[in-house]
Amino acid sequence: MARAVAASSPTRSEIVAFRPEHLDVVARFSAKVWTRPRSAAYLRWRYLTHPDHFAYLALRGDECLALVSAFRRPYQVGERRLRISDSFDWFCLPELRRSGLGVRVMQRMMQDPEPVIVTGGSADTRDLLPRMRFSVPASVKRYALLLDAERTADALARRTRLPRALGRAAHALGRPFLAPRVRGAPPGARVETPDTLDEETLALDPRPGGRGSAPVWTAAYLAWLAAGSPAFGRYLPLRFRIGEALAGWALLRVHEGARGREAVLLDVRAREPSAARYTWLVSEAAVFAARLGPGLLSAGTSCPLVEAGLRANRFRPIGDGPIHCWAKDGAPLEAPVVFGQHWGDETLVPYPAEWLER
Repeated sequence: MARAVAASSPTRSEIVAFRPEHLDVVARFSAKVWTRPRSAAYLRWRYLTHPDHFAYLALRGDECLALVSAFRRPYQVGERRLRISDSFDWFCLPELRRSGLGVRVMQRMMQDPEPVIVTGGSADTRDLLPRMRFSVPASVKRYALLLDAERTADALARRTRLPRALGRAAHALGRPFLAPRVRGAPPGARVETPDTLDEETLALDPRPGGRGSAPVWTAAYLAWLAAGSPAFGRYLPLRFRIGEALAGWALLRVHEGARGREAVLLDVRAREPSAARYTWLVSEAAVFAARLGPGLLSAGTSCPLVEAGLRANRFRPIGDGPIHCWAKDGAPLEAPVVFGQHWGDETLVPYPAEWLER
């Protein structure tokens, strides 16, 4: 009976902005709905140390019923530099999903002056957001490159029912021809592996002709990722030069997943965007990642030039995620929209189950 009373009275909740004193409340909510670390070190890092994190909670007493988080990231939109709420972790307790609390926390975020972005999401999310007057200016296309025999065998078994042993044999036979290799490197090209990316590198504008919209990476965001637990894997920046001139950069994440080691090309940006230039940059990133032993290298982009570079390097499409956008003065993103695979908390997904100290 107590459970029924709790589920029937969400209207007695209040919507509040997250504050440090809510950390224990959010910790209990997280433990109920996600498989994530629970240590004090993780909670401090995740909720208190990111320079631009904020959230709204639906609270009933000392219980969190629903939550939406965001990072307020700078975006270059045309000639303007805007701060946009790049939202994620939009979730409600399962027994209250039809209560409207999830809508209420998002509506509270929509009252702020900053535009709001929600990328991807469940089928319910994709159905709901347009009804909340979110527009969809673009989509992120997801791609994957198989790098080991087990992942190849899995893919062939799903598509063709080929026995796994034959799939592994097919991978071994095809590897000399299909393994990542450097493609289209211009004369004088070289790759650097810095510990982090400096301001000059991060200031590179990936928008073709300087038109359209793109999120801006900051040194503070990279420092926050680097300060996290080794359980999240390694964040590995690459910097590309032609002679001494900066030509582009990329950021990889290599981590241990449920099915073994995986890598993600979180972003790749070229100073002079073209399909040929991205073919080279993606190939260098793939060759570098492959040396670290992942079974899968995935990537995401909304930019057709990056898509061309991924396809030229034998990445295959595996799905997409619409970019939902809302602003009080209309959709804030101008076309073309240049996204990588780093919206919301995508730089952390999948989360590890435990926090490891450095």
